[in-house]
Amino acid sequence: MKLRINSLKEGSQTIEMTLTKSDLAISDKIFIKPILATLNIYKSPYQITIKAQLKTEVDLQCDRCLKTFQRSLDTSFQTILNPRGSGRDTSDENIIPIGMHTNEVDLSPFAHDALLTELPMKNLCSETCKGICPKCGADLNNGLCTCQTSEKDERWTPLKNLLTNIEEE
Repeated sequence: MKLRINSLKEGSQTIEMTLTKSDLAISDKIFIKPILATLNIYKSPYQITIKAQLKTEVDLQCDRCLKTFQRSLDTSFQTILNPRGSGRDTSDENIIPIGMHTNEVDLSPFAHDALLTELPMKNLCSETCKGICPKCGADLNNGLCTCQTSEKDERWTPLKNLLTNIEEE
């Protein structure tokens, strides 16, 4: 995702591009569609501000029922290209110091990080997913399984009796 900054005109402009996962060095097979990037750029004599919007779709596997489902990702990032010697603080990782004669800047690391941090930590096909039966593997979203659920652990009987005694009082 390289941006040729020497061809940018002063003022605001929008650039749209379609990227592949290989453009962003993403080896994950879950990215099933190209990544649509919209760059809103403002160039002044002192800096170039870039606000990027990224959209794509991913194929995920539900952590509860193991079904594959698709999810849309819509994320953004912002960075500032700052010519060296402009007196600005460059300790912020979103500010990229560039040389006065730099022709091209690679925004791939920013896009890569934005997309990967947008992925959920727990993949769920729906918030109400019931998962699968731990005994027979039946999908509990389609109905109850035929496993016997009447097995009781006798170790919990004293606690159940205590609860019954409290309710009677």
